[in-house]
Amino acid sequence: MFLKTFQDNYPERIKFVFHINASVYYTTTMSVMKVFMATPLLQKIKAFGSEGWREALLEQIDAEVLPAFLGGKRTDPDGDPLCKSFVVHGQKVPEKYFFTNCEKKLSKAPDAKKVTVTRFSKEEVRLDVRLPGSFLEWEFETKSKDIGFGVFFKAGDARPVELVPKQRIDTCYGPERGLFKCLKAGTYTIVFDNSFSWMHPKEIYYRIRIRNPDEAED
Repeated sequence: MFLKTFQDNYPERIKFVFHINASVYYTTTMSVMKVFMATPLLQKIKAFGSEGWREALLEQIDAEVLPAFLGGKRTDPDGDPLCKSFVVHGQKVPEKYFFTNCEKKLSKAPDAKKVTVTRFSKEEVRLDVRLPGSFLEWEFETKSKDIGFGVFFKAGDARPVELVPKQRIDTCYGPERGLFKCLKAGTYTIVFDNSFSWMHPKEIYYRIRIRNPDEAED
């Protein structure tokens, strides 16, 4: 849908696309994409192996403008043919930008509890709140994959009321944390729901506690 909208309304946005050192996967992908692409747009896409692309580039870009490493004459003021002053080349991503998705913290915490939610099932953690204005605080992570999570409230014989809508949460980049102010006394239930999974059980590590109203929210 996006490709059709683009080529129908903005065909001149693309002048030419040069794919250099194209792999066999590119050929496979393009054979599928051709079905959805208009002929004028398809004609602007050029694919090359290891030869012929320099001559094709020079047909569209003046040699004085095209960087030397692409077959032109332009270099940096210091003579660098890679033209690093205005061309950003691929490089190693600094470690400070890495996600530590393999590092699980709660599984190593001595005060964390563990529960295994089997496939087609769910586990509940019930907490009785006696003082209105208390805070329900939670923190959890899964060993792998996602888990359904929700919070419910029940007063006496009344039907449970959903407080935090159930949603599937993936904790691959860090534990899920939350805080809810309990305006009424009663039973609050945290649900770990794996009823959607017909194959994988889920191993959950969690810490849940009730904070009194006189404790600071932060």
